[in-house]
Amino acid sequence: MQVDERVEGAVREAYRAVIAKDGDRLAAAFAGLNEDEAQMAVRYAVFVVGFIVKDVFRNGATEAELSELADKIIASESPWVDLGRREDLARLLAAATSGNIVASSTARADVVGNILVVGGFLLTSFRLDDQRWWDYLDEIWAAMEAAG
Repeated sequence: MQVDERVEGAVREAYRAVIAKDGDRLAAAFAGLNEDEAQMAVRYAVFVVGFIVKDVFRNGATEAELSELADKIIASESPWVDLGRREDLARLLAAATSGNIVASSTARADVVGNILVVGGFLLTSFRLDDQRWWDYLDEIWAAMEAAG
């Protein structure tokens, strides 16, 4: 899949907002995108989360590992955003590995916000020691394009 430059820019700005722990900036990141572009941005964010989870847990993540990761994300991000219950976040992580984030127990707006917050956390937490988060993101975009 060819990465749309405008949509990619919105997702990148959303990650900057997450890393800065700036909720207003996060909410504004998708301003100006039409509905199709916003849906594409969410698909990009899902790919990022799924890619990183698969990269971290190369043999597949267990429920316990995803719960532990969800706990770490909640502990890190809870001072500025409510990510809901650990179980729901762990399910979101698992769902992202399949590319399908339909979560019946979580409101759609919360799923979208959560997938962006989770992506920002994962980009900064699981990049290589000498790598900047945006360079890791560039590698993920390249993998997305290569996957078609």
